Amino acid sequence: MNKRDQGQVYRVHALMTLAHLGYATTRQLARIVHRLCSMSTRKMMLRTIQWLQKERLVVTRREGDSVAGETLVALTAKGAAWLAEHGEPMVGGKAHARDWLRHAHGHRTACNSVYAALCGLIPEPGGWSEIEIRNRSSPLTEYQFQFEGKSTSKIPDVVMQLHDGGLIWVEVENSWRSDKDMRKLHAFMRSVFRTPGQVRTLYFIITRPGAKSIGDRLRRMLSHPSDSGLPLQVKELDSRILEKHIKVFLLDAEVLELLPVAV
Repeated sequence: MNKRDQGQVYRVHALMTLAHLGYATTRQLARIVHRLCSMSTRKMMLRTIQWLQKERLVVTRREGDSVAGETLVALTAKGAAWLAEHGEPMVGGKAHARDWLRHAHGHRTACNSVYAALCGLIPEPGGWSEIEIRNRSSPLTEYQFQFEGKSTSKIPDVVMQLHDGGLIWVEVENSWRSDKDMRKLHAFMRSVFRTPGQVRTLYFIITRPGAKSIGDRLRRMLSHPSDSGLPLQVKELDSRILEKHIKVFLLDAEVLELLPVAV
């Protein structure tokens, strides 16, 4: 493939990525389009963004309105229309992404970084971003379960699909969880993994230092001494969850790669 055709492939892939994420940083686009977030691929992506911006297919702004912040990119009405014509409409049929860009927030940006990192971790994944889940465009948007005698629900931050159709539920850890939130998480895990189902694994991705202890907290929560007084079935379920159904990773924000964390 010559450079002109290759450039067009990169541009189309970038536009399609923006349709799924709502908005993305230069690093996220480089990681997804080029499968690698290096200085070289970021420079290549900047050239792609400049071309798309010149054609008025995308609009950009600085994250947090800071000169030091990273560039955020989103589709214009022209870009969204072009994708819709080619069978790749925006989430929720939106005409443009300026509103999402205007109201960009830290949690969504972190979720998009995790989504980008997972594209490198899982070979040829199918996945759904935080904004697609919130707009009910994902096969899994909410899970109902019982907590402290009441019906409640939990929403995934990102969902990834395995080749056999199973799903990975992704929790983006960008803040400290309260004790009550940990108890709710425990009830959720027991419910979703009690019997085999579509959700095969639960990933915890640490994106902020304040959440770095999640692996230790999960291990303590799911490990029980023999004299704990809990029913054997409950102890066996928690042991199985710990051994087979959860994984913890640390996000390297520089290159958007996931580093395994022992649980």
